[in-house]
Amino acid sequence: MEKTSADAMFASAAEVLGTLVDRAVTAAPCESSTNEASIRVEPQTVATLTEIPSAGFSFVTQYAKAALGKVVELMLGTPAGEGEMDAMQLSIVSETVAQISSAMAEKLTQELKVASENITSTVPAEASAFPAPPFSSYSAVLDVAGEFTVGLTLDFDGVALAKLEPPAPEAAPAPAAPQAAAKPGAPAPESRPVAFAPMAPTPIRAAPPGKANLDLVRDIPLEISAVLGQTAMSLRDVVALQNGSVLELDKLSTDPIDLYVNDILIARGEVVVVDDKFAVKISELNPAVDRI
Repeated sequence: MEKTSADAMFASAAEVLGTLVDRAVTAAPCESSTNEASIRVEPQTVATLTEIPSAGFSFVTQYAKAALGKVVELMLGTPAGEGEMDAMQLSIVSETVAQISSAMAEKLTQELKVASENITSTVPAEASAFPAPPFSSYSAVLDVAGEFTVGLTLDFDGVALAKLEPPAPEAAPAPAAPQAAAKPGAPAPESRPVAFAPMAPTPIRAAPPGKANLDLVRDIPLEISAVLGQTAMSLRDVVALQNGSVLELDKLSTDPIDLYVNDILIARGEVVVVDDKFAVKISELNPAVDRI
């Protein structure tokens, strides 16, 4: 992959991030390297896996988690606080990095001249979802209005690199046959200047800090799960289950149930019935962070 293409992707990331935080964001020139290590799920980073169906490959983007906390602080207009981010902030981080990674993928499809439909960017919870090394890596720093920086790294595996190789140069065309000389006194071909329709940049709606910037991610669908309880069983016990078997869960009948959004615990509540359907009445928001 050419370094200029990676720089264009980082510039696209800076543009999206600048819109989200309502700040001027610039991307420094990237640096390339070869990485032989596997990509892991680390507590200090957030990694996305972006798939481009039209190009037939995927790539990984790694973000510094500490800087993302500052990004969420600017988006919400409230201090992020000390320590770990709460469940709602983590959910916003996941959707934000997915949007930035997808924008970089769209820029890459423009470079490759392929369709940009059906691009997906997710934050895998397991390292097995990432491609295997070695990787060709490109790293750059996004400067957010001189207030702080966000470090990004793009990792392309062997499959991606094979498809990103520039095409072999075509053979030089055979020289054209000489044209017959113009007859003396023949009029010269008529020519006129080319006229293009005026173009104006697409306006970007200004957003008050910490408010309307969330409009960019409000319509993203989220999976909500209400978990009554959990238990651990051996494979021997699981295969022995039959109709009528009873599983004892780890909660009492009076305990609240857990409400997860994209596998992130955001609330607890009690089970109620509304119009003959089960529902959850929320009693506690942003409890201690946990995962299914």
